[in-house]
Amino acid sequence: MPQPRPVISRRLSDQVEAHLLSMIQSGDFAPGDRLPSERDLMALFDVGRSSVREALFALKRKGVVKIGRGDRARVIEPEPYGLIADFSDVVRMVVNRPDGILHFNQARWFFEASVARSAAATVEADGIAALERALADNEAAIGDVERFRATDIAFHKVIAEITGNPIVLSVHDALVEWVMGKRILLGDITANNRASHAGHAAIFAAIRDKDEARAYDLMAEHISRAESEYQLPN
Repeated sequence: MPQPRPVISRRLSDQVEAHLLSMIQSGDFAPGDRLPSERDLMALFDVGRSSVREALFALKRKGVVKIGRGDRARVIEPEPYGLIADFSDVVRMVVNRPDGILHFNQARWFFEASVARSAAATVEADGIAALERALADNEAAIGDVERFRATDIAFHKVIAEITGNPIVLSVHDALVEWVMGKRILLGDITANNRASHAGHAAIFAAIRDKDEARAYDLMAEHISRAESEYQLPN
């Protein structure tokens, strides 16, 4: 058990949260480990039960721990879902500002084009195979709006996975899943889906051929074209 660390602060729960997060980040508690009981944490930080509980729930909201009924909190591998929820609220504020949607779309195409370029630089045989399967699934779903949306997300996600960077993948999930889930499609959806798949096919070929510059340009073009086919809610 670590040595007691008394906390002096107006918001004791914030300090407890910060200390626990630091201990998790430093490896004192690894994914799969259970944190000390509420009583032990109260003694460790010299605070009341409410401060401990508020800190644990804050860590749960961040996706750092899982709290089961009647059980001690357990450290888990960070997932992007909490980020997605927070991201959604932030983006809604940003896109409602003057030129907000323009700025959001610029950030998205820059990010995704950079990810495609990185994927082309690092892709190996298993990544090519995974991306080819995602492309085939996307083609098979052209006539189904919901399936195409899901396979569209999956195709872009495989590209992010190819980079091998978990932070890139988390940001991708927050950014792409948000816009794909919120967008309102315009025009002939089936025709748009066919054009989108064609863009995916070209991007796949560039990544397969390890052509970094072409992968960047094609993804930037793909995102820019797709932006003309939907609008985001106010």
